[in-house]
Amino acid sequence: MIGYIVLTKSPMLSLYLLAAALFLPFIGKAVHVDDANFIRLAEGARADLWRPHSIEINWQGTMEPAFNVLSNPPGIGWWLAIATEAPVWFMHLMMFPWALLAIWGMHKLGNELLGSGKLAALLLISSPLFVLSSQSLTPDMPLLACAVAGIGGFIGSKRGRGHWWALLVGASVLFKYSGICFIPLLLLIGFQKRRVKETLWVFAPLLALALHDLHAYGEVHIVAMTAFQGVSETPRELLRKGIASLAMLGGVGLIPILSVSKRAIPFALIGVGLGLLAGEISQLNTEQTAITVLFTAAGAAAFSTLRLSDQKTLFLAAWAIGGGVFLLTLRFSAARYWLPFLPAFLLAALHQTQQLKRSQLWVKVAIGTSLSLSLGLAVDDMAMAQAHRQAAFIVSDHGRGSFSGHWGWQHYLEEVEWSPIEEDGETRFIHAVAENPWPQPPSNNICLELIDNFTIEDRWFGPRVHSRNAAANYHSYIIAGEVPKETYSPWWFSNEPYERVAIYHRCD
Repeated sequence: MIGYIVLTKSPMLSLYLLAAALFLPFIGKAVHVDDANFIRLAEGARADLWRPHSIEINWQGTMEPAFNVLSNPPGIGWWLAIATEAPVWFMHLMMFPWALLAIWGMHKLGNELLGSGKLAALLLISSPLFVLSSQSLTPDMPLLACAVAGIGGFIGSKRGRGHWWALLVGASVLFKYSGICFIPLLLLIGFQKRRVKETLWVFAPLLALALHDLHAYGEVHIVAMTAFQGVSETPRELLRKGIASLAMLGGVGLIPILSVSKRAIPFALIGVGLGLLAGEISQLNTEQTAITVLFTAAGAAAFSTLRLSDQKTLFLAAWAIGGGVFLLTLRFSAARYWLPFLPAFLLAALHQTQQLKRSQLWVKVAIGTSLSLSLGLAVDDMAMAQAHRQAAFIVSDHGRGSFSGHWGWQHYLEEVEWSPIEEDGETRFIHAVAENPWPQPPSNNICLELIDNFTIEDRWFGPRVHSRNAAANYHSYIIAGEVPKETYSPWWFSNEPYERVAIYHRCD
């Protein structure tokens, strides 16, 4: 009875409790994939709060200042700086308030735009993108929280009181430069509501960050990152990024159930064509191509929910399409990059169900399906993270040496004073290589003798976020290795080992 009263009389509390139920079982998740980079940035902030990007990092086999290769602002480093020596669960706990702020913002937006705040928030909470991002140490969740809460707060605020909300939207750029996308979006809202003057506060954080960079480093970091991000702008790479982004949206963004309509049919057919094209240009086998087609069709159908019928739908379309265009400018594709633009698709889909006069049961089925997928992927992603930590501990029993590879593998080996090698560089007497986390080869002139190898097997029957056999990768659009594998799909089913590790002695 008490639980019923809580859930019905305190809807926000029920939403927060659901988010906590999806978060707390994974609070001990090992440092995983890009988490390691942002912990390194936090260590830089702890060493020099004003110049966190001065710390050096091994990026693709080369030690250099983080300023040159970490294409994110210092916000996440500043946020996590106090926790760099704390247990990993405490760092994860520090990220949870951002998830709660994002939920509040989505609830506010849903109420202001559609009169369906709780359903809008449930769609966000249940999304695999939201669930996996809430369990990471990346700046994606703070970016989403600032943007969504700021926009929701601005729309719901009284005239003359929107400047603080505009400032919150602008603060998103302190965590990821994709926050810049929300500046014109807020200006559009201001123009529609004839409150442009209040929106100008959105520029303040970006200006402050630029002045900080000039003082701290002598140049503006976002300008320096323009050339760094623009290395994959050939027609082939742009096409690859676009198709991969589409598949990722369809696979872990908007569940296809919400896109179903007659209008979605031509969009889905375009997605099928793009999936077949992806299979051809990346030489995928028949099964891999079929998996890709499934997700590209779903991703294309998600765009069918966007309309330009009034100010509300124009705003959502600008948010979603603008985000998709922005993703093409990035160095590579990753599913989590959709997170700040996901609410636009969710709200557009919810609006479509209202227009088609479908019952709430339709949305609830989509939420249940999304929750099931989210839990399955979260279990697998955690197992993958733990596998790299386990592999590092096994290797460290051999003494102290050098290694190739990044992600949590690098983080945990550096903790026990192993050294990452430079690409084509020298190894120590003992050298370890993990297959999956982007390993760099040592010099061809070095003689290495294999002395041991082991695998960490998959014991999870559910979906996988990283599968060479299925050409699926949630975290990127390529799987590393001696023969890299181009991918598009964000997940599929597989029983491949989580990791294969080889340990060598130098024989020269």
